[in-house]
Amino acid sequence: MTAKRSEAGDLSGIKPLQYTLIIDISIDNKLLKAESRIRLLNAGAGPVDRFQLLLNRGLNVTAIEYDKGDVSFTQRRDGFTDLKEMVVNIVDVLLGKPLKGGDTVSMRVTYEGEISSYEDIFAYIKDRISEEYTLIRTDAFSYPILGVMEFKRLISLIPQQRVGFELKVRVPTGYKVANVGKLLSYVKADDKVTFTYASKLPSWRIDIAVSEFNLLSDEELDLHVFALEADHVHAERILRELMRCLRFYRGWFGDPGRWAGYTVIEVPEGWGSQADITGMLLEAKSFRDGQRVESLYHELAHLWNVTSGEKIPSRFLDEGFATYLQLLAIREFFGEDIFKEKLDKFRQRAVKMAEDNPILLEIPVASYGEHGATDASYFVGAWILYILHRIVGDRCFRDTIRTFLKRYSNKPATLEDFKQTVLNTCGTKVDKLLNEWLFGNKAIQYLKQNTPVEELLEIYGTHM
Repeated sequence: MTAKRSEAGDLSGIKPLQYTLIIDISIDNKLLKAESRIRLLNAGAGPVDRFQLLLNRGLNVTAIEYDKGDVSFTQRRDGFTDLKEMVVNIVDVLLGKPLKGGDTVSMRVTYEGEISSYEDIFAYIKDRISEEYTLIRTDAFSYPILGVMEFKRLISLIPQQRVGFELKVRVPTGYKVANVGKLLSYVKADDKVTFTYASKLPSWRIDIAVSEFNLLSDEELDLHVFALEADHVHAERILRELMRCLRFYRGWFGDPGRWAGYTVIEVPEGWGSQADITGMLLEAKSFRDGQRVESLYHELAHLWNVTSGEKIPSRFLDEGFATYLQLLAIREFFGEDIFKEKLDKFRQRAVKMAEDNPILLEIPVASYGEHGATDASYFVGAWILYILHRIVGDRCFRDTIRTFLKRYSNKPATLEDFKQTVLNTCGTKVDKLLNEWLFGNKAIQYLKQNTPVEELLEIYGTHM
């Protein structure tokens, strides 16, 4: 049997299972030297002899070793086929002995260099090594990521990967390394200190932050907050908000599918809040301004998401859900008036997006991923869930979400799966709404017209 010759954009069944990252960061020189040991599985039926690793454009691979024989590689800088300006280091790996279907392999990749930001393309990816703040994460390809050179497909594939990790990160004394995993040790030697973390649960991303952090913890609940030194006075409030929002979401939707404690890591303003299964990166503005803590509510809400089984995710199942849960938390903590004010602002943002990108007026929410319009899912998605909630009422809405999360806790779900869960739980009276708003383009049209909610309830259901 001959090995499958992977074409560009074909992962050929290769999946990462485990990462061990050993990283030495030189803050003064703004450089790192690193070693990634990656455990890979060929989940396909046939043998594979080649695949691609993607790295930050500022990093160079110096060696690759393969525990089943010879391996060779080439590397080149190029942009994605559908996002040319996003240039990465593409590492083409050729195995001397093909990996059979069902087999695993350990690979050791050494690399070094600087972390280049991508803020000229995505404003939040300001990742770099600096005295003030250093960030190593998936979004900037700051460690080797198994991938393809079609960006639209890549952002669908990566969240479906679930890996465990162990990190050994060496930094100058005085700095702390923050991660959402479990801290196993920190060892001082000369003018350096090495922090060792292990993942609590398999996740699709690895985030490593380095700064002069202050750490506040509730050991009993396994909750932790890494705050920048200038913002440590706000850490206690963030911890309180984390606790009360967790209580609220659990009260409405039950325990998250998987729970292993939670860590909040502050990032500078503009660097992007993001969620992992055991923690989040939270922008400084949410630490400093008590009225902007809703970002914490949003990122925490991702614990009550399912994995998307859409071919190209629309982001309704994660970002639409998280945005509406965020609104429910706002209503609970700040009142109905603030809730309605935020809801209308989200309507205005959706309308502005449609003005800037008129295709949103023509395509269904289900096709947002295919057309690169997933940002609209945050706001249009939240409105779909809001009108659904108003039609079916609190009890049925809660039962729907609880049932959906339980049913798809260990397998991907599609938008059709969500629709069927709603119909089975609440009845066919919402069939028209879901068909026209989720699988049609009526949602953005009604939002653009600023159709009153009461009128929408008359069109699609009974006011409950």
